[in-house]
Amino acid sequence: MTVDAAHLLAAGGELVEAATGRPGGDEGGTSAATRDAGADRALLRFVTRFLLPLVRGGALHVGRPLGPRLVDRLSARVGAGGVAAAGLSTKALVRSSSSSSPPGVRGDDVISALAAGRHAVALPLLSRARVPALDPATVRLGAALHNLLALTHPAIEGRGAEGRQGRIAVAALELAALGPPRTVADAVDRHSLLARLPEIGRSDRLVHYWLGRRAFVGRMPPRRVTALPRLRQVRVETFRRGWLREIGMPVCARPAFLALSIASPLGETEDLFRLEPPVGWSRILPVLRFPELSRVIAGRVVEQGVLRAGDVLADALFRFASGHDPPGGVSPSGAAIAFAIRFLAHCLWLDLLFGSPAGAAIAATDHPPGLDLAVMLVAAQRSSSALVWPPDVAPTSDLGRRFIDRMAAMATQVRERRSPRFGTAVGVAGLAAQSLRPPP
Repeated sequence: MTVDAAHLLAAGGELVEAATGRPGGDEGGTSAATRDAGADRALLRFVTRFLLPLVRGGALHVGRPLGPRLVDRLSARVGAGGVAAAGLSTKALVRSSSSSSPPGVRGDDVISALAAGRHAVALPLLSRARVPALDPATVRLGAALHNLLALTHPAIEGRGAEGRQGRIAVAALELAALGPPRTVADAVDRHSLLARLPEIGRSDRLVHYWLGRRAFVGRMPPRRVTALPRLRQVRVETFRRGWLREIGMPVCARPAFLALSIASPLGETEDLFRLEPPVGWSRILPVLRFPELSRVIAGRVVEQGVLRAGDVLADALFRFASGHDPPGGVSPSGAAIAFAIRFLAHCLWLDLLFGSPAGAAIAATDHPPGLDLAVMLVAAQRSSSALVWPPDVAPTSDLGRRFIDRMAAMATQVRERRSPRFGTAVGVAGLAAQSLRPPP
């Protein structure tokens, strides 16, 4: 999906706090009914032009940054039970919003289309997934992402840009700070909105013509610029850049993005190999504790390659156990570390059952995958076999013997490579093993 910057920041990057679209929250003494009607129109416009393409794909129309007070008002209009609870009539809003509806979607179908698109994302994760409602959490998380995208628009640049970016980032942080999902349904609902976040990109265009060239960042060139292409020797180059991996975001936005990841951690488990910010156990542990989601995530680790993905998760576990994860999320207690190690071991068991049999040959390569995973699991087995061995598998069974052989190969790899992390891993595993012992 592509960010459309055609309607961005007409107010110079200031937060919009009023449904009228004016910055600063001044609504000119309008009546409550008028303010509610304005909030209804703003809500449907936001759903139509931002949330729906975020879920279904297409152009994301990023407008002026949304302030928390305006988002609170929009959230109040949908209510805790979604649109129906607030009596919001999408049909009544078609007159003002139908021109911005995506192709093939009528204005009165926008809310239903959003719910259907999110449900399609949720079902592969949870067979009994409910149809996600347009609720306050949806509005807040969508608005937080909207503001993070607005931070990268060139209209913010110039004198005072740092201050504008700081204010927008603070607002995004306040909107995203919902905390970890408390139920499996909440985790899946939130992910159904943000699942395609890694696909977000921006199309920049460079127009060459007989007198020079002009750049258009995130928007289509106007017709007057591309008119008479043969006479004026017009040529348009398009460059698509990914938001997370290529464009990035200002440093001030990092806390808000991490808060978004804490609120919706499933996306992080689907993008284990991202570089910035790297995957963090403090954020993903809450969803791993839901058995339905833990099975799905473990299956994806095996699909991606348990050695490569396991290395990423083991490296993240070193950071988590040493307290180097950013603040927020789960604290690095012995029980949390033990859970993480057991999850890594579980992925290895799944790999023995369903994955590639090539794991025994890894020690012969120059840069073997799985070294960090091997270091952590070998150290865990030394500290307590309960960290890596499930109680319902006998060591004398065929699967048990295969696991013993795999762990022996990993121990040989660790010994030959002389990993400097092994001592640290022993300490981490020792802390985890202590949490397994019954209290005196």
